[in-house]
Amino acid sequence: MPIILALAAVVAAAVAGAVLAREKDPQRRAGALVKIGAALMTVFTVAAVAFISGDALDQPGGMAGLMAVLSWFAPMVVLAALAWFRPAGASLLLVALAALLVAVCVWFALDPAAARSIQDSNGPVVAVGVVALAFPASVLGLKRTGAAGWLLLVLGALPLVITLLARSGPAASLAAAGVVPVISGFAYLLAARLARPGSEPRKARSVPA
Repeated sequence: MPIILALAAVVAAAVAGAVLAREKDPQRRAGALVKIGAALMTVFTVAAVAFISGDALDQPGGMAGLMAVLSWFAPMVVLAALAWFRPAGASLLLVALAALLVAVCVWFALDPAAARSIQDSNGPVVAVGVVALAFPASVLGLKRTGAAGWLLLVLGALPLVITLLARSGPAASLAAAGVVPVISGFAYLLAARLARPGSEPRKARSVPA
């Protein structure tokens, strides 16, 4: 998994660099960066869902494993649909859920014993939460690019930073869950900046002879 993520980061950086070098129009650059960020998040989410689901269906397996997968996969799909069809409401909801996830990280940091107990019983719940919220945030980026960019940065970086500082959980799983959202978040923020009216290239004024 880390090797795949590293390759994804290299490919994304190479493609983004090629787009920025080739396209001169800021609006086209912005559109291309949004597509790159969304495509990267989609591929990552498919891989993460397959990995997490396979692990849950193996242990505990059976109906318990299936229900564990559906407990986060179904809300993720609903949130992604809301982000596409109702971006205004979905934006507020995703911000609230991201704040709740960060609050859980802070709680785990303050109570490491509870963090270990919960994660030993249920797996890396914070990392799964990052995946479940990051994909809807990436869909939101197709409608509200700047807001989604900041949201992806927070989801990808803040839980990992809190966990590393407090040593309250498996940092490796959070790093794996957060690296692609951070990359896509940067792509969205750059796209939002390029899409601003002030980013339009100024036309050269004709100088009278």
